[in-house]
Formats: sequence, C-alpha cells, structure tokens
Amino acid sequence: MNPFIFDIWLHVGREGRCFSYQDGKNLDIDLGDVVTVRLKGQLMQGLVVKKKDKTTVISKEKLNNISLNNVETLVQKAAIKKEWQEWLVEIAHELFVSDFQMLKTALPPGWLGRSKLSNRSKKLWWIKLSSNEFKGKISTRQVELRKNLLSNGGGKWQKDLEAEGFSSGLIRNFVSCGCGEREKRPLSFNSFGYEKSNNKKILKLEDPQALTVEQKLAIEKYKDLPSGSSLLLWGVTGSGKTEVYQQIAAIELSARRHCLILTPEIGLVPQLVDRFRRRFGCNVFEYHSNCSLKEKIDTWKRSLETSTPSVFIGTRSAIFLPLSNLGLIVLDEEHDSSYKQESPMPCYHARDLAIHRAKKIGAKVILGTATPSLKIWKNIKPGGNIAVAKLNRRILNRRLPTVSVVDMRTELAIGNRSLISGYLKKQLLNIKDSGNQAIILVPRRGYSSFISCRSCGEVVQCPHCDVALTVHRSKEGNQWLRCHWCDFRSKVSDKCSECGSKAFKPFGTGTQRVMDHLKRELEDINLLRFDRDTTRGRDGHRLLLEKFADGDADILVGTQMLSKGMDLPKVTLAVVLAADGLLHRPDLMATEETLQLFMQLAGRAGRGEQPGKVIVQTYCPDHPVIFHLIDGRYEEFLKKEERVRKEAAMVPYSRACLLRFSGESAEETSKGAFHVSSQIKDSCRVKGWKLVGPAPALVERVAGKSRWQLLIYGPESSQIPIPFGLELWQYLPKGVCLSIDPDPLQL
Repeated sequence: MNPFIFDIWLHVGREGRCFSYQDGKNLDIDLGDVVTVRLKGQLMQGLVVKKKDKTTVISKEKLNNISLNNVETLVQKAAIKKEWQEWLVEIAHELFVSDFQMLKTALPPGWLGRSKLSNRSKKLWWIKLSSNEFKGKISTRQVELRKNLLSNGGGKWQKDLEAEGFSSGLIRNFVSCGCGEREKRPLSFNSFGYEKSNNKKILKLEDPQALTVEQKLAIEKYKDLPSGSSLLLWGVTGSGKTEVYQQIAAIELSARRHCLILTPEIGLVPQLVDRFRRRFGCNVFEYHSNCSLKEKIDTWKRSLETSTPSVFIGTRSAIFLPLSNLGLIVLDEEHDSSYKQESPMPCYHARDLAIHRAKKIGAKVILGTATPSLKIWKNIKPGGNIAVAKLNRRILNRRLPTVSVVDMRTELAIGNRSLISGYLKKQLLNIKDSGNQAIILVPRRGYSSFISCRSCGEVVQCPHCDVALTVHRSKEGNQWLRCHWCDFRSKVSDKCSECGSKAFKPFGTGTQRVMDHLKRELEDINLLRFDRDTTRGRDGHRLLLEKFADGDADILVGTQMLSKGMDLPKVTLAVVLAADGLLHRPDLMATEETLQLFMQLAGRAGRGEQPGKVIVQTYCPDHPVIFHLIDGRYEEFLKKEERVRKEAAMVPYSRACLLRFSGESAEETSKGAFHVSSQIKDSCRVKGWKLVGPAPALVERVAGKSRWQLLIYGPESSQIPIPFGLELWQYLPKGVCLSIDPDPLQL
C-alpha cells in the first residue's frame, strides 16, 4: 500500500475544504492529480493538493488503528502544473477571490464537485465521404451534404451535421446510395473533422500570403520584442491583421511553442478556426462555452501535452488553458468589452490576464484592433510598456468606406415617418441590382423595445426585473413579451393592467421589426436576421454567415455582433439604424465604445473589389461620435477623450472598484451595502480613495433580487483599500451576496 496520506481539495462550501485519503488501490496518484473520492457516501471529484508520509504524521502506535478512505479513481494525471497554479494564486489575490474559487473558474466544468464524468470514451457516428469515387445522381440536398464534408476535410460528426440542418434520414440515404460511409468513433480531442491517417492526402494546406511592407515591419517588430512584452497591432479594418497573426504563429510553432488566439465572441471562433486549420492542419483546437463538456476536457488534456505545438482558439475562458510551453497570446479586437467577465466572481478581464501571464512565463502578447481602447493607447506613448505596429492601409490599397449621415429630423419634417430614410431606401434598392450586399445594425433584438398604454402611459415591466419587457413576434405574426435580463416570457395582454384601456402600442425598434419593415418597403430583396435569437446552437453563427456569404440574402440585419471581425467581400454598404439609442447611454465609456462600434461596423464594408459606403441615421448629427466617425482619425478622438478623463481623474487615469450587493430583501441588501461601506471608509480615507454610495444599481431589481452598489475610486497606481478574504462577507445579512469587481467597465 502507498505509504502516503493525500489531502484532497473538494468543492464543499464557499472556499472548498481539504479531506485526507489514502491510495489504497495503488493508483499512483500525486500532487496536481484530479481524482474521485467518496464524501459521506457521495462520489465527488477533487484535486490532490498535499502529500504527507504516514509515519511522520501518525505515531507508529496509532498507525495500525487509523482507517482512511481510499481514492476511488484517477481522473487526470498532472492536471495542475506548478507554474500555472502559481499564476492563478497571484491573480486570485488581485481579484479578491480565494485560491479555490480561482481554480474552480479556471478548470473545465465538472472537474471539481460532484462526479459527473465517465472515464469511458463516448462513441458517436462519424460520417465521411466514400473511399470509392461515386458517379451516380444525387439530390440537391445530398450535393450540399457532400460539399459540407469536403470543406471539412472529408468527414464530420453526424450530430454536427444534424445541427446544421441535415436530417438523419438524408444522412442514411447518403450512406446507403454509396456516397458516404458511417462508423462509430470515440469522441476525442483529435476529432476535429480531419482524417488522421490520410491527413496529407485529404487536407491541402494553404501557403502564407504575400505581405505588405507594413505587415513585414509588424512581424519584425514582434521578433524584436523582449520576452514577456506586448505589441499593439493597430490596423485599419481589412489591413490583414489575421495574416500577421498566422505568420507570427508559424514562427512560434516552428520554435515548438503553443499559440493561444482569443476572440471576443463565440460567433467569430468558426471563421478563425477555419482559417487557421487551412494554414496549419488539424493541430488547431477550440475552447469556449458552446463546446460540450467532453470536448472542453479533451482540449484541456491536449493543452497539457508538450510534444506537439498547437494552436488553441477560444473566447475569454481559454486564457486559463494550462499551456506550459506558451509562446504567443493574441487578443483579436482587444477593445471589445466581451473580454470582461462581470458576473459571477472572479471579475476578470482576459486582456489583463494575458499580459500578466505573458510577463510571468516569458511569452509575447499581440493586441489586435482598428480602434484601441484608451487604456491600451495610453501605454504605447513614450514611457509606456506596450510597443505598437501600425497597418494604415487596406490589403491591395483598397479604399476605406465613405460615411454619409442622414438627419432624421429633416425626414420627419417632410412627412417621412418610416424607419428608413428616402436616401437609404434608394441605396438598399441598388444593392440587389449591383450584385452586392448590405449589413444593417440595429441596437436591439426583438420586435420593439417596449409596449406602452397610450391612454395612461403605463409601460409593461418584467415582474422580476426593473426593466421593460421587449416585444417579440413570430413569422405567423403572433406576439409575446420577453425579458432580456432574466428571460421571463408572457403573452401580450389585450388591455392595460392600470387603466383597462386596450390602446396598447409598441415603441422602439428591434431587429424583428426592422425585418418586417424592410420586407414591406423593399420588394424582391432577400433578408437574413443575425442576432442571439437566430444563431442558437453549436454552429448557429457559422451556418448563418455561410448562407449570407453564399449569396442567399442581399441584406443582413443584426445587432452589435455584425461589427465584429467578419470578412464578407461582397458587402459594400454598412448601415446604422436608430443610432441615437447608442449615442446617449449614461455610461462613462459610452462615447468610446459607440465610436468603436460604428468604426468597426464601417470596416465591414468595401473589403472586396468594390468600394464601401456607410450610412448613419440619427436625430443628432452633431454628436461628437458622428463627427469622429466621418473624420476617421481615431487617434484624435483618443487625445480629446484623454484630456477629459485626466481633468476629471476618471478611469483609466484613476483606479475604480465596484462592490455589488444582491439579495431577496431590498431592506437587507441595503443594510449589507451600508455595513460594508462603514467597514472600509477609514482605510479609503487614509489611502486617498473616495466612496460613492451605497446606492441602488441602475437596474435596481433583476430576477427578483434587489441590487445595490458601492463605488470606490482613487490614485491609478495605488492598491484597492479593501481587505482580502472573508472579512467583508462574514457580517453580511443572511441572503445578501457581495461581488467585487476591481476593474469595472460600467460605472
């Protein structure tokens, strides 16, 4: 029997607890292993954190009388690397969470807690093209299936094909007629759509593209970077930033170092994965919330290996992959707020973690964007700690799109109450005739922002949140109400609950309403909607964008997802509809984020051979955002914004921390907020920090819980003056939760 006692960290309580076990089954367990044990009869997975010799901790007299439970199974050998865990401990303290909370966030779901994982490899149906050349006639849909398999290297999981709209019956007929073959395969980390054995035959890798002078200079600048440094790749949209990522990744892979590519939205992952697999083959893996638990764990295990350098692509959570020989971290669209985790704790920013991690292990970071955040821009100036490489020209010297602003006040004055101006309608009608495409940005999804009674003015609210319910409409014209905060749904009432009037009217504009309006206004124009409601499922984003790219629609109507990273060569027109809803948000970052959004959207137009055009409809054409959008000199905007923020000592020229409170009782929640405020006010005063609040949150109630907040801010370089550990939590009223965000985006 193994002569050691092992302390196993289990998910018990807020901080987790350690329990002692022995390796009675001789599983050869060691520090950093994930194992399965029984606690009070319940099977749980935990982490081996301490190893003690039995004879040193137990006297020889008692040794024979001690009976410890055995470790049941070994789930993963060496799941935790020392270097990686040390990094997690460092950032845990910066984010005001325990080591256990940080570890639980970083590990794949299910690795700590009740045992849900099976060691058995699950087998699924794998569909591949027939090894014999098929020359018979097949249906149009089967041709599409064949094309799909070819584009994926010759094979694909049946479950993924069904998710993409190919029925099981169609797949069976495809196999039975001799076009394809079907076999059961284990779902492993190598199963990414390519045949391992015949990979070279099936998948022809593309060659690197010829580089512009600016791209070459950017790569040289990267090579000259000291280890642990960061480079801002500041390139206009369409300037070839992705090609720079790929050629730098090739440098790191040839040096046998892993590469980690982060993107702000799941919808952008498929496009990046496809491009990197065409260049590097099947050693490209993805990690994000749309991956299954099994896929996440397989990718995690793959990241623990050091034999084959690989590319890992994912969203913000992928920053935690334990890549021990990591050479490159790329944050594409570094300015995007989706990199920030706001809830639950830990409230981290993937960009900050990437920079911190690179410094610790000697990797390099590339921050790619056309519109850098003010926080990053201030660090590239003389004396800053971030180098910069600029790509000022588009590939093939293609022109940046021109910007036209439509004053909707003028449209109203001439009697046009339509959602679209006369000028925009004319441009949209020209789209189909020219064989080009357009994208239209709408601030909100759904049909209308809210529904109100025209008799008494009552707005229909969510019963669980202090927000108006959004109107949604089906293809058949049926309407319902939905909360975009807690997902509450209800029918549209036929009369007002306050005054009994039946004079209900929807107000505001959502993607569905725009779609209905365009169908009436533009005959013979094909439309597609691109928002959270239409892109559900594993490959929802990929499938919809592929349809649009293949020419199935002339116009793509969507939310902010439209502006991010898409490369659609036939798009020549980008439209901002109802821009005012974004221009007047009550938020410190509103101006910066709105200009970034508009400029990113503009960058989707004119990426092909035809020049691009941008149209913005607004009732406020003199707004600074509109001025800078037309001007196109983003750095001039940053200089002006810097002066404003500096004078007011606002972030990033100060430091802020937001304490969020929530609870079932509004009274108890406010008590908790005032109690914490009294606990920290003295330390804040001593260190020169100011308190704002406590006060109710902007949306005071969400999902039935009351919300309060306390903002503290102080000198940029100082430490946040609140205690680490359980001190702030232990005196909170029962049922009140506290969340600490040390770098809030919304103030």
